[in-house]
Amino acid sequence: MSIAPLVTRGIRAMAAYHVPRPEGVRAKLDANESPHPLPPAAAEALGRELAAVALHRYPEADPVELRAHLAAELGVAPGALAFGNGSDELLALLCAAFGEPRPGKSRATVLYPDPSFVVYRIAALGHGLDPIEVPLDDDMQLDFELVDDAMAGAAPNIAFFALPNNPTGTLWAPERVAELAAKHPGTIVVADEAYIDYGGRTLLGRLPELPNLVVLRTLSKVGMAGLRVGFLVAADAIIREVEKVRPPYNLGSLNQRAALWMLRTQAEWLRARAADVVRERERLAAALANVPGVRVFPSEANLILFRVGKAGDGRAGAAWKAMAARGVLVRNFDRPGPLSGCLRVTPGTPEENELFLAELRLALGA
Repeated sequence: MSIAPLVTRGIRAMAAYHVPRPEGVRAKLDANESPHPLPPAAAEALGRELAAVALHRYPEADPVELRAHLAAELGVAPGALAFGNGSDELLALLCAAFGEPRPGKSRATVLYPDPSFVVYRIAALGHGLDPIEVPLDDDMQLDFELVDDAMAGAAPNIAFFALPNNPTGTLWAPERVAELAAKHPGTIVVADEAYIDYGGRTLLGRLPELPNLVVLRTLSKVGMAGLRVGFLVAADAIIREVEKVRPPYNLGSLNQRAALWMLRTQAEWLRARAADVVRERERLAAALANVPGVRVFPSEANLILFRVGKAGDGRAGAAWKAMAARGVLVRNFDRPGPLSGCLRVTPGTPEENELFLAELRLALGA
């Protein structure tokens, strides 16, 4: 008996999310992480803090201390927060909690711009919801009138907006997203602010007037990617449903303690390192723009999307292979579709960025 008929319909044609790991990496600039490790003294202090964690016990099911710290920092009520194993899990929990088809429809729908964060599609299809993808224009900008029409016609259960967007780095007007939430109160509108520390503008202040708005955050992009701590801020009615499907103990004890320690003791250091990344992003974008045959898309995140040559000519994929073979790893999006010919680089240290530029020029013969 084959198990094929048992596989969830939406994921049958999908491939698993793959993270390439070539040997001999000299500059890892592919994952939108911070390039800055903790200073040795801070790392040692964190080690002492984690040594006191009782690993023979389950974690706190409700991270009370972390909740209180973040609530105070954000200026929201502690009960307005829900936590996930990274923001990825929270995307899945939203789809699980709000996946009931509307009357007269066999399946619920999820709307998001395209291209955008790949997990929006994965979360939707994995939970039996159909994706509605609203295409960006050639400059990676979002037509809000087109989105408005799509929301009016399809009445999606959830709409995801990455502010700024991944993988393009584009920051679409947050106030327009808030307008959509106000105009479509029956849709849960998610402002995914994963990259807020690199140039975004938050919609947190709009939550009291927009009960269908969700603000999604993560600690992964500012130097804590290994902890996998995400959280969302929303009205009680949304939090209550998300909590019903949140797995118990979904944040490990070490993750909770390390995140709280970092936020309490290293906040200034984390902000300074984010500012370093922004400066390197601007310098790197300017340098890329001077490489013949390269088009750089403006970015407000800790990433830069750029197109090599023309869509479909294969130059980007060839450049990626050449750089990977020499230990410089960036993200390859060169496949048929709106990102054809595109690569994405995460700004690293100044030394890593110079290495990347040198290897890109070598790969392109520039």
